[in-house]
Amino acid sequence: MSKTGKFLKEKEEFAEQEQADIHPFSQVKPRKRKRYLITALVISTLTVYTLIGYLLFRDMSKEKTVEKKTKQKETAQKIEIKKNSVKEFSLELPELEKNVKLSLLSVDIPPVSYYKKPENKLSKYNYYILKAKKAEINGRYIDAISFYKKAWKINRKDPEILYRIALLHFKIGYYKGTEKYLKNYLRIKKKDAKALLLLAKSYEKMGNSKKAKVVLEEAYFLYPENKDILENLGKLYEKENALIIAKDIYKILADMGYLEGKLGLARIYEKLNDKKSALKIYRELYQNPNISEQLRTKIENKIISLE
Repeated sequence: MSKTGKFLKEKEEFAEQEQADIHPFSQVKPRKRKRYLITALVISTLTVYTLIGYLLFRDMSKEKTVEKKTKQKETAQKIEIKKNSVKEFSLELPELEKNVKLSLLSVDIPPVSYYKKPENKLSKYNYYILKAKKAEINGRYIDAISFYKKAWKINRKDPEILYRIALLHFKIGYYKGTEKYLKNYLRIKKKDAKALLLLAKSYEKMGNSKKAKVVLEEAYFLYPENKDILENLGKLYEKENALIIAKDIYKILADMGYLEGKLGLARIYEKLNDKKSALKIYRELYQNPNISEQLRTKIENKIISLE
C-alpha cells in the first residue's frame, strides 16, 4: 500500500474512533443497535407500569387505612354514646311500680271457662275436681261421679276422691258401687271412721245386717267414743230386737251427754215395758231448753201416752 493510502486509512480509523467516543452505539452494527433499542424500550415501559402500579396500590392502601380509622372512630363514638346514656339513666322505683300497676289494670283478663281444654295433667285434674264439686252441689250426682273418676285417673294421690265417689253412689242408691269404692279407699286409709260407718250403712241398705254389724263393731273397737258409730250400732241392735245390748250402747251415748242417747234409751225402756224409766227420761228431755219445739211436741205426746 502506498503512503497516501496508509494515510487515508489511518484518518478514517481516527474519525471512527472519535465517533465511538461520542456515542456508545457508534461501533455497534445496525442490527445489534436495533435490538438494544427495543430492549431499552421494554425495560422503560415495564418501569413506568411498575411505578404506576405502585402508586395505585399505595393510594388504595391509604384509602383502606382511612376507611378503617373512620369505622373505628364511629364505633368509639357509639360506645361513648351508650356509656353516656347509661350514666344518665336513672330508675325511679315508685314511678316504675305505678306504671306496672296501670299496665296490669289495662290488661283484659278473660273469664275462666270450665269448658276450656286444659293444658297439662295438673290443670286437667283441677278442672275435673271443680266440675265434680259444681255438679255435686247442683244435685247432678251421676255427672259428679263421672268427673271424680276422671280426676282419680289423672291423680291417684288423693284417696278422698274415692270416698266422694262412694258417698255419691250411696246417695243415688247404688250401694254395690259404694261398697266397691269404699273398699278401695280403706285399702289406703284402713281405719277411717267415716268410711267404716258408710260401709256399714251400705250393707244395711242391701239387707245384710250381719256384715253391717261386724263393720260397726270393728269401728266401735277403734273409736269407742265416736257418736255416729255408737248411735248406728245401737239402732242396728234395736232393729234386730237385741234390746239389752242396744240399751247399753244408748246408755253410753246418754252418759256422754248426747240427746240421741237419751232418746234411744227411753225408746228401749218403752219396748221393755219399763214405763217409769221411760217417763223419767222423757220429762228430763221436755225441760231441756235446747231442744226444738217440734221435738218437744213429740216428747209431750209420749209423756201423755205413758202416764
